[in-house]
Amino acid sequence: MTYYRSWIGHNRYNEFKYLTEEYKIGVNDFIKFACDHRDPEDGGLIRCPYEDCANKYFKDPSDVKVDLYLNGIMKWYTKWDLHGERDMPRVEEETSSRNIHYRDEDIYV
Repeated sequence: MTYYRSWIGHNRYNEFKYLTEEYKIGVNDFIKFACDHRDPEDGGLIRCPYEDCANKYFKDPSDVKVDLYLNGIMKWYTKWDLHGERDMPRVEEETSSRNIHYRDEDIYV
């Protein structure tokens, strides 16, 4: 599943020094995704991707939201693997070599 994540690399403030709608929506989407994929053994907490926390600290989702609003998210954290995102399985395209015959003169123009 692909999620829209360009908000991570954009400035989180608009020209009036308010959080942009894009950033707020992105943070809310992140919090929802993290909560939907959290480990029950973590006691309802999620990792905080704010730069200083660096996904090392588990916090209440509302505290993570405050950290992300005030301090921003790590710019490189676009694949949320520590929050349950997994690689999509690769689909190998099967190609057949039947009926394909090349001669040396076919490769020269």
